[in-house]
Parts: sequence; structure tokens; C-alpha cells
Amino acid sequence: MSNDFEFFEGSASRERIPKITIRRGGLIALTPGAVEMLGENATHVQVGFNTETQAVGLRPAPENVKGRYRLRHQTTSQSRLVDTRRFFAHHGLTFERATTFDAEDFGDGMVGFYLAENDQRG
Repeated sequence: MSNDFEFFEGSASRERIPKITIRRGGLIALTPGAVEMLGENATHVQVGFNTETQAVGLRPAPENVKGRYRLRHQTTSQSRLVDTRRFFAHHGLTFERATTFDAEDFGDGMVGFYLAENDQRG
């Protein structure tokens, strides 16, 4: 018997692909690539919803803006979290399982994704 074990110590994703995950209940996680799209200095965001296209957009928010959400660091990951549960509840959107979307540049410093599979981006 050999004592040459390799022990798994977790994995820190170094992937720079911009992704946004909505976790069950409405918490948003942004990969480092998505945070880069917002700007590395972003500490807070505003979250918007386009009912026509079913798009969710996030943009950096300065200190004096109402309705801003803090981008929280995770201790076990390089992703950032945004507690958007009240935002999604306000729009009547619920999530029973985590869903990951490609982060898209919506222009004007806004990053987001489309909820609808058959989106109407035109």
C-alpha cells in the first residue's frame, strides 16, 4: 500500500470568461470576467430589468445613488455576489435552481443577460 496520496484542497477558478449565475432564491454571482466588464473599481451596482426583452442589466453605482447593491467578495471564490432577492421578488421572478448566463456588454457601462431562452434582441 502506498502513501502517495494527492489531497484535493478545492479549486479557485481562474477562468476569465464573463458569466453571471442566478442562484436559487435570486442571489447573483459574477465571475471575475463579468466584474472586469463592470470595471475593477466597482463596489456597488444598480440592477435593472427590461420587461420587453427579459434582460437583466447591472451597472456600477456611485455612493449617492438610491437602490444600489454592494458587490460582496466571497471567501472561497474569486466571484462577487449581489444580493438581488428583493429585486427579483419585486418583478415576480423566482429561481428554483442555479442558472448561469453569458455576461453581455449592453453598452454605457452596463453588463447583463437575457432571462428568456427565445430573447428578442433583434
